[in-house]
Amino acid sequence: MAAQTKAQMIMLRNLNCPVCAAKLETAARQLPGMKSARVAFGSGALHVEYDPDQLTEERIRELVRRTGLEVAAVMPGARAR
Repeated sequence: MAAQTKAQMIMLRNLNCPVCAAKLETAARQLPGMKSARVAFGSGALHVEYDPDQLTEERIRELVRRTGLEVAAVMPGARAR
């Protein structure tokens, strides 16, 4: 049975630096269970796809906080094709 993938768009507060966006994206991609992670600097969103059996939304939120950003909202995201 194939692992399920959860897709979310995490809206960020305090994202005002492209270097910070790149650091968050790189760190998110290294989380166990993360399938894809992309920060859209212009919209202030982190788009993620992950295996919910290996990674939790709370773990992603912790990573965001550790990078000095805040989570404004979490919404279902479109899955990459």
